[in-house]
Amino acid sequence: MATEDEDIHRRVLQRVSAFLGRLPPEATPIDAGLQIHRTVKEMAATPDPYREVKRECNDRALSLYPDLRELVEDAPDPLLMAVKLAAVGNTVDFGANPEFDLTRSLNEGVEQEFAGSGFRLFSDRLREVHRVLYIGDNTGEIVFDKILVEELVTMGLDVTFVVREEPIINDATLEDALYVGMDEVAEIVTSGVGSPGTLLHQCHPAFRDTFRRAEMILAKGQGNYEGLSGEEGPVFFLLKVKCPVIARDLGATVGDLVLRASDPG
Repeated sequence: MATEDEDIHRRVLQRVSAFLGRLPPEATPIDAGLQIHRTVKEMAATPDPYREVKRECNDRALSLYPDLRELVEDAPDPLLMAVKLAAVGNTVDFGANPEFDLTRSLNEGVEQEFAGSGFRLFSDRLREVHRVLYIGDNTGEIVFDKILVEELVTMGLDVTFVVREEPIINDATLEDALYVGMDEVAEIVTSGVGSPGTLLHQCHPAFRDTFRRAEMILAKGQGNYEGLSGEEGPVFFLLKVKCPVIARDLGATVGDLVLRASDPG
C-alpha cells in the first residue's frame, strides 16, 4: 500500500527482521507494530499509507449511519443495540482482518449475544458515573462508536473520545473523528501515541492524568486490550475477537463479541 517498489519492500523486510530479532520477551504486539509501521512510512516516504482506505471506510460506514440509528431507536433496549453495533464496528480492521465483510458482520452481529455477563455490569456502572472516557480504535468503526456515544449522551453522560496522535495502519486520528462528526457529540482528545493500541507509558502526561482520573473507561478493539489489560482502573473492553491468541487470553472464541470489565468486582 505504501509503495510498489520491490527494492523498498526487500529493505523494509530486512530492517524489520533485524528489529524483531532484538525484541525483548516482554514486548507487546503494539511495540512491534509501531516500529514496523514507522519503518514502512520512513523508507517509503509515505506518512499515511492507509489514507485513502481510511477515507473509504469512513464514507462506507457513514452511508450506513441512518440505518444504524434506526436500529437503535427501534430496539427494545437501545443501549444494548448501540453497544452491539459498536462491537460489530470493530470488524473494520485492515490490520487483523483485511478481508472483512461489513454488511455480513452487521447482519450477524445484531443477532449475536455477548460472551459472559459484561453488558449487565456495564449498564449498571453507567448509572453510577457522569463521564465516560471512550478510547477509539479504527476508522469506519468510529461511525459505529458515534452511535454509542450518542446513546450515552442521551442518558445524560459526558463523553471524551480518544484518538491516535498520528497515522498508524487504519486507526482513527483527529482528522477522522472530525470527518465523521464525533465533535458534535463528544470532546475529542489525542492519546499522544501513534501506536496501534494504547500504552500508557508512551502517552503524553495530560492523557495519563485523564486516564487515572476517569470515572469509567471504554476501550475499543484488540490493540487497546493488548495495551491496557494490565492497567488498573475502571476499564471496560469492547471488541470482536479476531485471533486465537486474544481468544485464549479472554477465554473466548474467535468471532465472539466481548464486553468485559478489567475488574469485574
